Amino acid sequence: MLATTINPALAASAAPARVTLLRLQDGLYAARADNAEASRANAGEVVPTLVHVTGNGVLVVDPGPHARWGDRLIAAIRHITAEPIRWVVNTHAHPEHVLANAAFAQLQPRPAFLASAATASLMRQRCETCLARLTAMLGERVMRETQIVYPEPALRDGDWLHTGKTAWQVLVYAAAHSASDTVLYAPQRRVLCVGGLAYRQRMPDLQEGSLVGWQHALRALIPLPAGIVVGTAIGTPAQMLHPTLSYLDMLDGAVTQAIESGADAARALDYVPGDAYRDWRHFHPRHAFNVARAWRELEDRWMQNAPAV
Repeated sequence: MLATTINPALAASAAPARVTLLRLQDGLYAARADNAEASRANAGEVVPTLVHVTGNGVLVVDPGPHARWGDRLIAAIRHITAEPIRWVVNTHAHPEHVLANAAFAQLQPRPAFLASAATASLMRQRCETCLARLTAMLGERVMRETQIVYPEPALRDGDWLHTGKTAWQVLVYAAAHSASDTVLYAPQRRVLCVGGLAYRQRMPDLQEGSLVGWQHALRALIPLPAGIVVGTAIGTPAQMLHPTLSYLDMLDGAVTQAIESGADAARALDYVPGDAYRDWRHFHPRHAFNVARAWRELEDRWMQNAPAV
């Protein structure tokens, strides 16, 4: 069990110079990935995929951005276990998290692909467009053989995913980091897998999310007894959940105060400079985008709640 920090040096080497699986606990690993936004430079390999070797098969959560990464991840898993890969979970519909489904769909026996109903629906609506956009960003060579594999809408809030000795509680949040975010929580292991809901020393991305919904989700997750959080990076709650919520709370407070004082949205950054977070990765330009998004959301809420004149 972890106390205050997580040391990535505890690693199980995967296929040579391919994917490295960091050992978090007995049977529990996360793929080493770039703690950054997807780009051509990092080939979109930015998701620390959770891998749980259960004794009853392997659980994979958020398999990654493309078939090439998925193939290397499968090789890494085979380096540590011969157990079949039985479950692949998509926590939300962002392409860098789900498009490596394609590699796992080639396995025999084929694993079950699982998501919430909202995430499964969003993937059917958007994955064709997302695949085209990611291909334009990363290049045809990187995305070769990447096909869309849709999950079953099988995960419901409050359900339990039983994987042998470990049971994962399913928590689904609407309109948070994305239009729907699924969390897996293993209380007996004190492990939270939160998809895109938590960042570490990197600017959260509000582009497709709701500031208020995201705050609500994090306030619900923080009280859960946990020592390990796997999100857009790996860390403890103090390293992941609390700083992400702190940033969102800062946005909420500063933007709300500016709106209530009659400030001009065109000068939003003057009122919300975010100085305490300037050392986080992608502060420029992500913070400016977040301020604009938060301003629109909070201004709508303020206008709805404003007293009639």
